[in-house]
Amino acid sequence: MDESERESLMKLHRACTEALSRYLKEGEEMCRILSAIKNHPVTQQERTAIIAQRVKENEAQRAYDSVRQALFSLAGWP
Repeated sequence: MDESERESLMKLHRACTEALSRYLKEGEEMCRILSAIKNHPVTQQERTAIIAQRVKENEAQRAYDSVRQALFSLAGWP
């Protein structure tokens, strides 16, 4: 592996770690929101918060999956 490939691998590793941290943060926030719901049925405001958080969590997961796949590809693991 040459220096350029090594640098690319390091950048992807950092990006992967950052994306995983974001995904974890968004997942924890979803758990916090869901565990705070005491009323059944949920209010419209609670439902809106859940939907908004679900969008953030899904985006974080897609970002992590994408950079993870790029890291696997660069490392030679398709």
